[in-house]
Amino acid sequence: MPTDTNISANKDRKPVVLIVDDDASLRLQIHFTLENAGLAVVEASSGEEAVALFRKNPPDLVLLDVIMPAMDGFASCRALRALPGGSHTPVVMVTGLEDAVTITQAFEAGATDFISKPINLLVLGYRARYWLRSGSILNELKINQNRLFKAQDLARLGHWERDLDTDEFQFTCHSPEILGLTSHSCYDDLFSSIETEERERIRKLIDSAGDMEEPWSVHYRIILAGGDVRTMLNNGEVVRDDSTGHRHAIGIIQDITELKQAEEKIRYLAFYDNLTGLPNRALFLEHWSNVLPYARRSGKRMAVLFIDLDHFKRINDALGRSSGDKVLISVADRLKSILRTSDIISRSGEEQPASLISRVGGDEFTILAANIATPGHIANLAERIIKALVEPLQFGDYHAVLTVSIGISVYPEDGSEIGTLLRNAGTAMHEAKARGRNNYQFFQSAMNDAAQARFHLGNRLRRALENGEFVLYYQPQFASRSGRLTGVEALIRWLDPEVGLILPDKFLLFAEENGLIHSINDWVVREACRQAARWVAAGYFTGCRMGVNISGSNIDFKRLGVQVKEILEEEGLDPQCLEVELTERVMMENTEEAIEMLLTLKEMGVSIAIDDFGTGYSALSHLQLFPLTTLKIDKSFVQNLQTSGNSHSLLYSIINIAKSFNLKVVAEGVETEDQRLALCAMECDELQGFLLGRPVSCEKLEGQLKISGGQGFISRSI
Repeated sequence: MPTDTNISANKDRKPVVLIVDDDASLRLQIHFTLENAGLAVVEASSGEEAVALFRKNPPDLVLLDVIMPAMDGFASCRALRALPGGSHTPVVMVTGLEDAVTITQAFEAGATDFISKPINLLVLGYRARYWLRSGSILNELKINQNRLFKAQDLARLGHWERDLDTDEFQFTCHSPEILGLTSHSCYDDLFSSIETEERERIRKLIDSAGDMEEPWSVHYRIILAGGDVRTMLNNGEVVRDDSTGHRHAIGIIQDITELKQAEEKIRYLAFYDNLTGLPNRALFLEHWSNVLPYARRSGKRMAVLFIDLDHFKRINDALGRSSGDKVLISVADRLKSILRTSDIISRSGEEQPASLISRVGGDEFTILAANIATPGHIANLAERIIKALVEPLQFGDYHAVLTVSIGISVYPEDGSEIGTLLRNAGTAMHEAKARGRNNYQFFQSAMNDAAQARFHLGNRLRRALENGEFVLYYQPQFASRSGRLTGVEALIRWLDPEVGLILPDKFLLFAEENGLIHSINDWVVREACRQAARWVAAGYFTGCRMGVNISGSNIDFKRLGVQVKEILEEEGLDPQCLEVELTERVMMENTEEAIEMLLTLKEMGVSIAIDDFGTGYSALSHLQLFPLTTLKIDKSFVQNLQTSGNSHSLLYSIINIAKSFNLKVVAEGVETEDQRLALCAMECDELQGFLLGRPVSCEKLEGQLKISGGQGFISRSI
């Protein structure tokens, strides 16, 4: 059927009327009447012929007799409606039967209207034009509706309306399934496909906007029935119906997934480096603007690190630009890994701004380190970068060794604007290059002095590990009542060729910050087990334990458990001769892994001690949480016995609670006879402290063990 049947809009074409009747004389009368009215006429004597003519050339109007042989008017109407274009063509049933049943059948078959016989030919032309005009209007509505549906499909759009006073809801969309809905959806269904964590927030936002009669615009993600995730835009406003006074929330839902993806792609091209995937200078500056207000409010420091690869041009010249690109990608990956694992960001309860790495030039990178605690932390980060990037990069048969020069400026000391901080960090970077490259420099000289001291200390500690400059001293522990030796605690010392004997409080904290503590722990465990095995073999260490303290943060407990087991086997030491000491802080950093490792060691026969109990994270619930055998009371409790009235009762309570958990109790820091007597009266199991024995070298302790014959002793001369 032609799409334009409006007879007033196309004067050159006559509308075509198909007359279907088995009565030839009646067809002739109608034919003559309609032609005189300016219409074109086509005739068919049966329903079958009418269907064939309609299929070949659809008319604009059909006058269809009801009573015909073979295919009657009802069957013919249904057949015509099933043809292409037949759903919109006006079909008027001509009948001599005016009963309600016949009329109902006509409309059920799809008739547009009916006319009774005998036909009033005087008005037939006028009625025909009315039917044509009505059909034209209806057809235009259908066409516009199809256009709207097509536009909605193309725009992936739906329209909804809710009467806020009656809660009546309507939804219009040709393909509602693309929006995660159905044609029979209710208001609740608008939110049913939204991701769970966002659903309630989105509904509250739209409901609140309706209540306040304010416009809204919000986008969110939905999950379709097949699992596809799409991004939706829901926006609208509230209007009042003038006739009823009711408030109506009118909104549209549109699938904007492709639009958001395009926006993200545009943003990526604008704010990210194509080669490395790192943020570029533009995003670096935007991030600075975002975190600066927090730094001003909180008084926190921020640092800018300007990183330049040393002699990068040589790599490009020697290996080619493609290899140079691979080097830059590897550098970016190493920087991202370092920043993820660094401890420069404070771990307080409030939300903290994130740090950011960016590539700002060919071989130049910057890091904005947000919320740093001390200059020492940022120096530690610079040291990690230098250490990580110096690892060789392999390219087929070739390998490249990188060094970097790093300049550091700190907010607010070195500037309050990012331009100033970048310039100062660049100045410090050039100073690092002038000092031989492969180092870092602070813009402020005072910080540089401290940084240089740290850098020097780090190198000396690594050399100490390589050259065997660490030694163990041993402090004895005794049974409080019998005075028998029950074990020793291994305590590390550093015999520095430049300085001499250095106590652990001068270097262990730095080793923790620098990441060297784990290698030091490994050395302590092995050396202590080796010495204990020698004393056991010599008969000096019967029934005694070697206590080894595990220090540091981010301990890999699985690895530690395997390491201890291997060392015990390699050194031939009975696990019952070893006691592993950990503080609550260390165990609480990774509770599940710590418990699993400690259970494994305990099942082997290794004793497990909680060290420095009463400080830091101390909680009595930890005594039940961890598989412990021993509780070591921090020396501060013992030293306060004579100065604090509450210390005695508190210490007594701790000892009794520990015993209720079947734990052995060791008191540290016993320095006076009064303290020893008080602890004995409280039935503390073992004592350790200067009164009973100071930490001494292996040789000196071994001499005392030989004198006692391994039977245990108390000697204040140790």
